[in-house]
Formats: sequence, structure tokens, C-alpha cells
Amino acid sequence: MGQLDNYGSETMVSVKVIPEKGVEYSVYEKNGKHRVYFKMNNGGGRPIEVGNYDIIEGKFFPARGATLVWNVVEKEDNPQALIVIGDSKQIFVGKSASPTPAKSWGGNKSYGGNNNNRDRDIKRGMCFNNATALVANNPAYHAMDDAEVVEAIMDLTDSLFAEYMKRYGN
Repeated sequence: MGQLDNYGSETMVSVKVIPEKGVEYSVYEKNGKHRVYFKMNNGGGRPIEVGNYDIIEGKFFPARGATLVWNVVEKEDNPQALIVIGDSKQIFVGKSASPTPAKSWGGNKSYGGNNNNRDRDIKRGMCFNNATALVANNPAYHAMDDAEVVEAIMDLTDSLFAEYMKRYGN
């Protein structure tokens, strides 16, 4: 691994990054955010953004439209960079065959999927909201118990989402 750089702060935990050759990074620490952004420089033209590791969330977020799939990887998986958080917490990041993290560190926040699923989750959420409104405004459902109403909302959500995907794709 390459040169060791250390970024410390009085308000955030210290972060050390050890990149492989060809990996560029920057540490962003502002407005309650603490991230390490990565780019790959393959020797030609402009470096390619691959994403960022959010220290607070404990997750890797791929860059929009990234052609290289990076994520948290295991030490044995040929990582492109090592992030040392605090005195000893080690996070390896690099090329990954899997779009989901191998492991994470930090908060337990969940936003319903990784960044690759964001658009799908938004569309599904809109279908859920519409299904809820339709069921809530239909007098036939007023006599049902809560479990039946929930089941009806989920079934209608699935039907709306399936039809949307069939007609319009992802």
C-alpha cells in the first residue's frame, strides 16, 4: 500500500487512508458529514469517481453512474485502500463483485437498501403511498381488522409496482 495520510479533527474521529497506486482520495468533514471520496486514475485522462465511504453511516456509497463497482471488501479481496478509523478500526474498500457491503462500521441506519436500489425504493414507496390512500378511502376495507388492511395495502403495493415495472421498466 502507498503513502499514509492522516486527517484528524477535534469534533470527528481521526481517519487515516492508505491508498494503492492509482487511487486518489479526499476527506470531507463538514456540516455533520465525514466521508472519504475515492477516484481511480488509470493513467489516462481524468480520474474516475468510484464513490465514498461514509464514516458516520459505516457504509460505502457508489458514485452515480460509476462503471467500477467499489464497496467494503475483506482484507483478502485485494482492497484498493485501507481506511483506519480512530486508533485501530480497519475498513478495506475496493473493487467488488457484490453491490452490497461485506461488513460495515458505525450507525445502524437503514434506508431500505443500498444506493443502487434508491430509484426502485422510491418508486415502490410511491406505490405504497398510493395503495394506502386507495385502501383508506374505500369503505369496503373499514370493516376489516388491521391485519387484513395491512395485507390488502401490501398486496396492492406489489400489484401497482409490478405493473409499473412491466410498463416502464426500471
